[in-house]
Amino acid sequence: MTLKQLEYFLAIAEAGHITAAAKNLNISQPPLSLQLKALEDELGVQLFERDKRNLTITHEGLILKERALEILDMVNNTVRELQNMGTDSSGSIRIGTIASACTHVLPEHFMAFRKKYPNVDFHIFEGNSTAIIDMLMNNQVDIGIIREPFNTGVFNSVPLKDKDLNDDASDSFVAVGLPSFFENNDKNELQLADLKGKPLIIHRRFNDIIVNSCRQKGFSPDIICQTGELASSLSWAEAGIGIAIVANNATVQSRADRLEIKKITNPTIASQAYLVWDKNQNISHLAKQFIELFA
Repeated sequence: MTLKQLEYFLAIAEAGHITAAAKNLNISQPPLSLQLKALEDELGVQLFERDKRNLTITHEGLILKERALEILDMVNNTVRELQNMGTDSSGSIRIGTIASACTHVLPEHFMAFRKKYPNVDFHIFEGNSTAIIDMLMNNQVDIGIIREPFNTGVFNSVPLKDKDLNDDASDSFVAVGLPSFFENNDKNELQLADLKGKPLIIHRRFNDIIVNSCRQKGFSPDIICQTGELASSLSWAEAGIGIAIVANNATVQSRADRLEIKKITNPTIASQAYLVWDKNQNISHLAKQFIELFA
C-alpha cells in the first residue's frame, strides 16, 4: 500500500465515482480502476459496493478513509516540520486558541513575530479549551491557548501574560448582565455574595470553582445554564436571561452597550490562560520561536 494509492482511494471516496475521481486527479480512468483493485486485493477487503452508476463506500472503506486521512496528514506535517527545523524563516504555525485570546492578546504578538519572520503564515483555529486540547492531542495544531484546568503532565505551558491584567497574569472573573440585575450597585465591582439568588450563566469548565467559591460564602449559586461556548454565555446575558460569569478578557466579545460588567470580589475568582504544547510532540523551529515571545 503506497501513499499514492491512499490519495487515489480518498479521491474516489470523495467523488463517489471512478470517472469523476479520475477527472479530478487529471488521470485516465483505467489506471485508477487498476489501482483501486490492487489496493483491495492487497488488503483482502472490498472498499466500495459497485453498481452501474456509483460507488458506495463499505464499512471497511470508511475505516480506511479515516486512517488514510490521518496518515496523509501526518506525512504532510512531517514534511513541514522537517522543512522548518533549522533556521528557516518561512513556513506555517498552527494555533488553536480560545476566542478571548485571539481578539485581545494574540494580534500584537503576531505583529511582532511577523516583523522578524515576514514569510511565516498562521493557521488559526478558534474553539473552547476542551476542543483545543483535542486538537493538540491529535496533532492538528502546534500550539494551543487554553484556560486552566488542564493536564500539566501532558502539556508544557507558559502563562499567557496580558498587559491589561495584574502582575500575576490571572484573569479575574466578572459578572456581565443588564443593569436591572445590579440594582443599587453603581460601582465597577460586586462581592460574590451579591450573586446569591441571581440567575447565573456559566461555562461548564468553571462549574466547580464557581460552585465551591459560592459555598464557601454560605450559599449555593442559582445556575440556570451551563454552556460550552463563551459567545453563548454573552448572548444569553444580552437577552436578559441572567448574569454571565466569564473571565474579564472574554468581555471584549460583547458589543452590547447596555450590558454592565462588574468585577467579582470577596473572593476574587480568577482563571489563568496558558500557551501550551504537547510534551510528546516535536514542534518546529518556528513554533519554538513563537513560544519564546510569551516566555
